[in-house]
Amino acid sequence: MSTASETLIPRRRWSRRALWIAAAAVLVLAAGFFAGYLPRRLARAKLAAATPTAPVAPRVSVVKALAVDAGRLLTLPAGLVANQQTLVYARASGYVSRWLVDIGDRVKKGQLLVQLDTPELDKQLAQARASLAQTIAALAQAEANRDLAKITARREAALFGRLLISAQENDQAQTQAAVWEATVKAAKANVAAQRANVGQLEQLVSFGKVYAPYDGTITRRLVDVGTLVNAGAGTSAAALFEIASTDPMEAFVDVPQVFAPSVRVGTEAKIAVRNFRGRVFIGRVTRTAGALDPASRTLRTEVDLPNPNGELLAGMYVDVSLDVTVSHQVVRVPSSAIIADSRGVHVAVVDGSGKVQLVAVTTGLDNGTTIDVVAGLSGGEKVMAAPPGGVTDGMQVQAVSAG
Repeated sequence: MSTASETLIPRRRWSRRALWIAAAAVLVLAAGFFAGYLPRRLARAKLAAATPTAPVAPRVSVVKALAVDAGRLLTLPAGLVANQQTLVYARASGYVSRWLVDIGDRVKKGQLLVQLDTPELDKQLAQARASLAQTIAALAQAEANRDLAKITARREAALFGRLLISAQENDQAQTQAAVWEATVKAAKANVAAQRANVGQLEQLVSFGKVYAPYDGTITRRLVDVGTLVNAGAGTSAAALFEIASTDPMEAFVDVPQVFAPSVRVGTEAKIAVRNFRGRVFIGRVTRTAGALDPASRTLRTEVDLPNPNGELLAGMYVDVSLDVTVSHQVVRVPSSAIIADSRGVHVAVVDGSGKVQLVAVTTGLDNGTTIDVVAGLSGGEKVMAAPPGGVTDGMQVQAVSAG
């Protein structure tokens, strides 16, 4: 027992010694940490307290507004349309007996397109011709009676002159001759009316054959054999064909106001078609609207483009280029620099001290990534490339050149 007690006592003393050593080490480390960290923290706090707080001006990217020559090649998008495009209707009612052309066929003016059966009109025409024959026979009878009445009137007049008959008998003969003369005139008028009716029906029957109104291409066929066709155009009548004249083709472009005065009838236009890369078609300005569209402030301009070989199709997308000028230089800035809101159209110009000035401008042609300013800037100004939403007049910024 004495031996076990003696062996436990040294272990307990060693454990207490180790604890004291560890505690002393922790205290030394803590003292070193606070001795090094606290002075620096206090120094920074004093420095921050001594330095006054001031707002930091935001950094913005600026570009230089570039003055460019007013003369330029203006390129505008357009779609090709046919010179003439017509829906062909029938002038007579009937059934389609045969059609002679189909889509894509080139036709000449006066070429037969479709033939109709018009049984009702045929019967009406036959009846009108019979009525005409009756009126012609009635006219012949009236003329014979008139001639007889005239002979009788001459004889009665001779007898009355020799006092062989009474005056009343002579008057009756003369009156009868006049009556038959009037009857003949009425019969002639009736014949003329019947002939006009026959002519009208013959014309309607001839409308059973539908002809091309001009040289062109059939773009749609809307009927087939046996289709019932109503005369005229409207809700109850259906078109037979659609025909288009594609030589020349037409393109309509909207020229911005700043370039409108330089557009002249007869000037050359270059047309680029994406289907024909590297090829340029030459057209001419044939007419302009003569007034600007009040909504878009653009001038509607028509360009005619020869198409003798039929290479160009209606509906193609093209780029029309015109040589245009303005009376003064324009200033080009990025499209993102334009501020358009309830205040108007402005750009944010930054002066040498970093102060912002909102300058009202008038924009011209939008080139996609850049836009031309025709009034408000003179060139050389430092303009915010992409103004933030809260930019205000007099705002202080740090200008960073975007190149």
